[in-house]
Amino acid sequence: MVKIDLKNVSKSYGKFIALKNISLQVKDKEYFIILGPTGGGKTTLLKIISGLVKPDDGEVLFDDIDVTRMTPGERNIGFMFENYALFPHMNLVDNISYSGRVNARNPEMTKKLVEQVLMMTLLTGRNEALPEELSGGMKQRVALCRSLLNLEQTKLLILDEPLKALDAGLRMNLRRELLLMAKSKQLELTVVHVTNEEEEAMMVADRIAVINQGELVQVGTPHDIYYYPKDLFVANFMSEINYFDGICIREESPKWDIYKMSGQKDNFYTQIHEESSPILIDLNTGDQFAAYIKNDVSNEYNHGDKILLVVRANHMKIRLGNRLNQKKNSFFGKIIRRKFMGVFYRFEVLIGINNQEKTVVVTIPATSEVHNKFKENLEVTIYFPKELGIVFKHPGNKVVNEVIKLE
Repeated sequence: MVKIDLKNVSKSYGKFIALKNISLQVKDKEYFIILGPTGGGKTTLLKIISGLVKPDDGEVLFDDIDVTRMTPGERNIGFMFENYALFPHMNLVDNISYSGRVNARNPEMTKKLVEQVLMMTLLTGRNEALPEELSGGMKQRVALCRSLLNLEQTKLLILDEPLKALDAGLRMNLRRELLLMAKSKQLELTVVHVTNEEEEAMMVADRIAVINQGELVQVGTPHDIYYYPKDLFVANFMSEINYFDGICIREESPKWDIYKMSGQKDNFYTQIHEESSPILIDLNTGDQFAAYIKNDVSNEYNHGDKILLVVRANHMKIRLGNRLNQKKNSFFGKIIRRKFMGVFYRFEVLIGINNQEKTVVVTIPATSEVHNKFKENLEVTIYFPKELGIVFKHPGNKVVNEVIKLE
């Protein structure tokens, strides 16, 4: 059993505040992802959990035991460093089996474990290679193997961006292997894994903690983080988004049935209708838009409030021609750019809104029909289901520009 509790943890380096009053819990046998941009405080938090860095304030508890002042050795964890930290004079096998020798593990058992992790990470055949003879991706896999062999005394594995130097195919395979290994009956690990890749986080995490500028922004399941982001930063970090300035409308009657259930009979949509309520939004286009907001925050939105409507690019839909009379939550525009991205097409559509031109991004699965049908310079209608619009109180243009990184 390994449960981690962080209580009011803070850390500064001179005037730079790396972490600000972080409190969270990692459950036993949980695959827990710490997600955020470079420089956001992820690695500092990981080092505090592992004992490599002592917090200025706060406590770290493993299974309700205070380990805040314990050394990494006393905490008995498997840790993979971002910079690999391999012994340059040791070959690949000696680096991986180092913890076995230190902990006096049976040599035959160590050999079998080394063979297993070498096979999993596709390193078989390079046993005698020194670190200087390995590529960056190979070094990363060796470091991962070594951390896996340090788990005989604990069930806690700490991973600092373990897959970032790998090619796409191997990265995908190792994500799956890591998750299967962590959840296996033989190991049943608690894993704390740092990454700045939202796709990696979504694929392996039981829960995700999003951290930015040293602050804990949101903790939740991948589903909650994606569909119910706490703020614009989280929404934008999880995928490409479109955003629109609007006004909350409470004192007008809907001109269309904003309560109508989706014809898809989708369970997810049904859950949204049960837990949320639609509100009208004026985007100054002459039409009424609508989106759902959680019932527990619905009363916070008053008539006339400035709001920000966010729609993920992959939640936008596209049709040829002007279909504004047929489609609600819709815009009319022209495709100015399309890009084949492998499994999907990415379209940039120029629309007019608030007497200005705005580019809206639409991503849809790539098919031969899409390839042949939607060409650049064609006029199209783009729209989104009201259930998939995300609404925030408007944070101000300065915050929007900082998050979206507009110049």
